[in-house]
Amino acid sequence: VVIRGLFSAEEIECLVEGIEANISAPSWRSKVASSSDDPGWFMEDFCTWQDNPAYRRIIEDSSLASVAAQLIQSQEVRLFHDHMLVKEPGTEQRTPWHQDQPYYNIDGKQNVSFWIPVDSVPKAWTLEVVAGSHLGG
Repeated sequence: VVIRGLFSAEEIECLVEGIEANISAPSWRSKVASSSDDPGWFMEDFCTWQDNPAYRRIIEDSSLASVAAQLIQSQEVRLFHDHMLVKEPGTEQRTPWHQDQPYYNIDGKQNVSFWIPVDSVPKAWTLEVVAGSHLGG
């Protein structure tokens, strides 16, 4: 599902500030995923929203939780984790094909992941989804 306009320009700016803060002070879970000969830089970090005021603001004050609840048809939602990925232009490291569900140590199908780019991304580098993959298997 593509949801355009989920965040205001102010909320996107808040996310950008959070990403910049995260890059400046990564957690112990962070990882540089690009090799030293890659012309770009690829970094990821996990589970930082409790220590990152900008991330916390988006999680607690935006419409993200209510949209997640609508998508999974639930009265409540719980955040499993946040996952920031930063790829500089020119980065050759691709994210391999995968399904998110096996990474989550939880049962059930009422799970939702959001891919939230804060910069323009060439179509060739955007998230690709296999039709029906959300049904399992």
